Amino acid sequence: MKTHVIPNLKRRYRTETFNVKNVALDQRQAKADSAMSASVPSTPKEGWIRTLRKAIDMSGAQLAKHLGYSRNKVSILERREAGGDITLNQLRELAEGLDATLVYAIVPKNTAEDTIDKQAYRIAKQQVEMSNQNMFLEAQQIPSDKQEKAIKRMVREIKNIGGKVLWDKSDRWNDCD
Repeated sequence: MKTHVIPNLKRRYRTETFNVKNVALDQRQAKADSAMSASVPSTPKEGWIRTLRKAIDMSGAQLAKHLGYSRNKVSILERREAGGDITLNQLRELAEGLDATLVYAIVPKNTAEDTIDKQAYRIAKQQVEMSNQNMFLEAQQIPSDKQEKAIKRMVREIKNIGGKVLWDKSDRWNDCD
């Protein structure tokens, strides 16, 4: 049995899928943006585990016994944490031994929308400048006000296409990285 797809219906389905994708993207962006308001204290020089352990007046040997580790293992893990070379699972175990909770977050410097705008602008500007350079060589240079309009239009196009164009190197945008 053959299935016939009516072009307009197919287009509408893609639009609905695209809208669902946009809703999901908006939700992820809101979640990522909410992390920007997090107050992140600076990490103590000796690391959080040793600092908290000392704050509750617990010795390394006591923490080791509580976790079923050797004193040497706790000491090594504390040094690894201070040096930034410890796994999240190891940190979680040590935190539990200190009756604490591991909190893990990556805090963005800008909103997701600002990051997307900046990347789209960078790609568009580079493309317009390359086109303008080629036109200059042919004595057909674009005036700067029209260049800016072209950049703005291209930014909208890039944002509408989305992630693949924004973050992947692509022949379409001539390896903008």
